[in-house]
Amino acid sequence: MSKRSILVGVALTATLGACSRMQQEVAYTTPGWYLERPRFIVAAGPEIFGGPFSYDQCEAERMKVERSDRLLCIQEKIKPGPLGPDSKSVK
Repeated sequence: MSKRSILVGVALTATLGACSRMQQEVAYTTPGWYLERPRFIVAAGPEIFGGPFSYDQCEAERMKVERSDRLLCIQEKIKPGPLGPDSKSVK
């Protein structure tokens, strides 16, 4: 592999991670259960599909999705960061 292809790969990964974080910030509104899909690149954070729900509502929404085995219902008490709770939100 050339240095150029490695740099392009790193730049692409950083760009995709930044885009996913922007989407995640918009998707989180209040504490509750969220329908999420973990990402292959952990630094990108989870992809949030819906919420907030009660747990039962979240499971019902998860079952409506064709590939429900790849989605999780996760209770988010504060806005999630790429590697867990956003340290700025924790008091």
